[in-house]
Amino acid sequence: MRIVLGICMVVDGPPLITFLKETVHLAPNSQAFTAAFQGLGFVLMIPFTFLRRLYTPNILLFWMAIWFIILCIFYMFYFNGEPGFKGYATDLTYFAFSLVFILLLLNVPNDIIEVAIPVIILFTFISNLALLYAMVTDPTWSIGQRAAINYGTTDTGERMGNPHIFARNALMCVVACGVWAFRSQTGPLMRIATLFTGAFSIAILIMTQTRSSIVALAIVVGLFLFFNVRPAQIKSAIRGLRHPFSLITIFLMFFAFSMFVRKYNDVYGILYGYAVSFMERNLENVYALLGLQSSGAAYKAALDASAANRAVSANFFSNVVVGHMEMLIFGNGYKFLYLDVPVMEAWVNHGIPGLVLFGGMNILILYYCFRVMKNNPNPLSTFLAYFYILIFVQLFTNGRPYEQSFWYPLGLMIRFIGIESLFPVRLWNNPPSVDYNGYAVPSALSATDDETAAS
Repeated sequence: MRIVLGICMVVDGPPLITFLKETVHLAPNSQAFTAAFQGLGFVLMIPFTFLRRLYTPNILLFWMAIWFIILCIFYMFYFNGEPGFKGYATDLTYFAFSLVFILLLLNVPNDIIEVAIPVIILFTFISNLALLYAMVTDPTWSIGQRAAINYGTTDTGERMGNPHIFARNALMCVVACGVWAFRSQTGPLMRIATLFTGAFSIAILIMTQTRSSIVALAIVVGLFLFFNVRPAQIKSAIRGLRHPFSLITIFLMFFAFSMFVRKYNDVYGILYGYAVSFMERNLENVYALLGLQSSGAAYKAALDASAANRAVSANFFSNVVVGHMEMLIFGNGYKFLYLDVPVMEAWVNHGIPGLVLFGGMNILILYYCFRVMKNNPNPLSTFLAYFYILIFVQLFTNGRPYEQSFWYPLGLMIRFIGIESLFPVRLWNNPPSVDYNGYAVPSALSATDDETAAS
């Protein structure tokens, strides 16, 4: 449990860090506090067998990640594309933190699979509560604004916040709740509590109004239905609706929802308003792409700042492909251009090596994640597979390929995705019939013997 808490503090620490810094006022605008919080997470991740027993990661993903980071550091010093670049110390620190996290994960035992999901649910739920408390107690926040903890001031004197970190936290909570609620071993009371927590997190996610997270949630739901709902189950469910018990259950659910709307009409109205606002804002972008007029207006629709930036990036990339293809062979240098599309930026800045390493690694992870969704080997791997959908969406929507917000989740994928056969069978949801002294394959057993001998 201690190790999982440390992992959560590193991977999903920003929401709680922002709350402690800006709402509790422990260390406003302090980068040192952020580093100390992550450092504490690293310390909690250290097992008692540190450096005496190392666990096998996904070797191919591991080396692709290591070589991409080495490529970035090489380009930083010998092929820097940003004039007057002075962020050597900062960027090297970020890369060092990412490498430390990956190396610590190699020491993390497989046994955390048994307790990982409950700890993740509790950690993300506390972060959601912290966000709600911060919004309620912040006099500058009002209903209609995106859910975030506001801090500092902009050039116009307005306070600002980052809803993306809270959207990621909410999505992690939704996925973890879904994995635990649909687990056959979960008790009825725990299942009800988990579903309530997941519904609360969906409300938070809607209030953040972040496109990437909401799109990822829709894809996650679609993939879950695709891999877990069979046509025979649908036919059986439809036939079951004819039974009196099913009709009574549907009536009670509809009655309970009606009572909730009547008693908490304000809550329903707020969430409905956020949903309508999100759809209208995105329809505006659709109208702009099609060259149509805004709904109910006499002027043409315009892209918002985020969508407009990616449209400019796509136009730049198409111009390079058409007229300057040679620029994409070795790239244009470290941080040559901020495109807000990480996989495209890896190609433009680092050429074909960057695309093969960064893009190829993510394609492989997506393949392994689909396999995990299909087989559902253990709760942690299933959680990571569905959570990765958000990371994959963000490869095309926001961020840079150098950011820790990518590399911490990628570190988890390297450690736990694609190697499920190496885990002890007692950690499997559906243990195989063949058992090699607690493992599914002889190679895993021999690897364990080597580790034990080394320790």
